[in-house]
Amino acid sequence: MKNLIIIGVGGFAREVYCHAKKSLGFGVDWQIKGFLDGDVKLSATDYELLPDKVLGDVDTYEICADDVFTCAIGTPHARKILVEKILARGGEFINIISALAEIVPTAEIGRGVIISPFVGISDRAKLGDFVAVNAQTIIGHDARIGNFSCIMPHVAVSGKCKIGAEVFIGSGAVILPKAKIGDGATVGASCVVLKKVRAGSTVFGNPAIEI
Repeated sequence: MKNLIIIGVGGFAREVYCHAKKSLGFGVDWQIKGFLDGDVKLSATDYELLPDKVLGDVDTYEICADDVFTCAIGTPHARKILVEKILARGGEFINIISALAEIVPTAEIGRGVIISPFVGISDRAKLGDFVAVNAQTIIGHDARIGNFSCIMPHVAVSGKCKIGAEVFIGSGAVILPKAKIGDGATVGASCVVLKKVRAGSTVFGNPAIEI
């Protein structure tokens, strides 16, 4: 059995810990070993909230033969940096997929992906590597989501959308059919994206406007 290490010690890491215990493979293929500190240093009180031990930090932890990893950092760029540090030292990442998610067989899922409870992924949708999809998000048919992108809860990604790499989409956003979001963009909470979001930009509002 493999030992899962969750990268991150913040609130999202605690959520992933809870989801992982009800995810495919838990208790059969892997068990939870603990957390690694990533891009933040918390107060002593914050550390006490963690439901398991902190094993060290990403830079100094010595990877063991049976270790596997998931990255519970919600900021795409920071997520990429931490993942690449572990990959460079031979670490292996696995998918954490809630047993309560609904994923059709024709969908394509990359590696190191986190899919939370009550997520729906439809026909021929494709998620790249190290994508995180939070609870109650729906991803429509033929949608494309690039590597390291993070989608918060209650997001609707409509059919044939193209979302680039390292994109952050805030809670409650709606991405209309065939819309395109460029690499590194930020879509604010409750935005409605009609057609296109420029790479590296930040948008808010209904309809979404660059700020």
